Amino acid sequence: MSSESKSGLAAILAGALLLRLALAASCKGHPIDVGTFSAWAGHAAEGLLSFYSPGYFADYPPGYIYVLWLIGKLRMLLQTGFDTPGFLVMLKFPAIAADLATIGVIHRLATDRNQARAGALTLTALYAFNPAVVVDSAVWGQVDSVLTLFLLLGVLWLEPRPAASGAAFAAALLVKPQALIFAPVPLLWFGNRLLRQHTAVGVSLFLPAAIVVFTLGVLPFAAIHGPAWVVEKYASTLASYPYASLNAANVFALVGGNGADAAQAILFLSYKTWGTVFLFLILAWVTRLAWRTLAPSDCVYLAAFLAVSVYLWSIKMHERYLFPALVMLLAYHILSRDRLTLGLFLGFSATLFITMAQVLHLSMHEIWYISRLDPTLLAVSVANLLLWSLLARAGGRRRRQYRVADGHRREACA
Repeated sequence: MSSESKSGLAAILAGALLLRLALAASCKGHPIDVGTFSAWAGHAAEGLLSFYSPGYFADYPPGYIYVLWLIGKLRMLLQTGFDTPGFLVMLKFPAIAADLATIGVIHRLATDRNQARAGALTLTALYAFNPAVVVDSAVWGQVDSVLTLFLLLGVLWLEPRPAASGAAFAAALLVKPQALIFAPVPLLWFGNRLLRQHTAVGVSLFLPAAIVVFTLGVLPFAAIHGPAWVVEKYASTLASYPYASLNAANVFALVGGNGADAAQAILFLSYKTWGTVFLFLILAWVTRLAWRTLAPSDCVYLAAFLAVSVYLWSIKMHERYLFPALVMLLAYHILSRDRLTLGLFLGFSATLFITMAQVLHLSMHEIWYISRLDPTLLAVSVANLLLWSLLARAGGRRRRQYRVADGHRREACA
């Protein structure tokens, strides 16, 4: 990396950090999420291993609880009040740090793919100062960027570093159960390698690393609550919030399902059943895409497609669950030079920002759900569906290219 490129990246990182610190200190964030994380930090600091005490609400797995424990201990050491700008910065800083690390990964990816210096810095800045990314960590106070960083590394490392990839995916699962949305990516990658290349080297490195990291993460609590506690924790978290949509601008919001009970019927089936049907169709489609040939860049596409598709067509989706798709789309654009996905990155960034801003604004007035007939929610849902159709088209086009290439190879061999 040239000195000019290093100085450009340093300027972007410095600007991104200063912007986020200023917003983190001045914006109280989403009342429920900031209040919950604050309470968890205080509770964990009083006794980490007693955090999951009976009757205490905690729907996160242990991964991020360790981070909140450190924040709680730091608050006690500095004697910082909960309702102070200093504590807000402490609470939001892990997500801000994850933002900065992701910015570094994007720049490294762009430079490794021989992007021109100006092009690499432009793509890096597009993520660093993306309003949706900035709002999520520095304003809202959520930790989607922490989950996203591990997911991005897990996908990018599948081929060159399968053990590190397994560790990254396990860390993502320890942070949030939503990491399970991306489980088909390593499954299809290694399945393709076993069927096409008859090699299990990657699997033999990926699985042990994933198991070790996950086991170490849950072991302190499983030792107290029993091995079954791990399964019960994830099952109870996944079973919570039984709503068709939780402010997600998706197909269920478009038909009036925002805040509706998932058991409620629509067109002779419940929202839950429709969500299950759509999920199977999504899995069938990504399996079909991965059947012939699966290049490393295709794994990034599949991750983006899964994130967008599950957000749009599954139940229980919060407004922020689209977040990981942004960096996956940008990474896929860098790897494939596909201009359409750069446009999709910008489009989904805009729709996510609009929805998050709307939810944040309502939360300031203690309104937790967007109205089911809200015109902005409906318009953004339509926009997301249109963008999704273009994303699916991009995947179909890539599959046709592989089919043509296979045909040419067979003709050459004949």
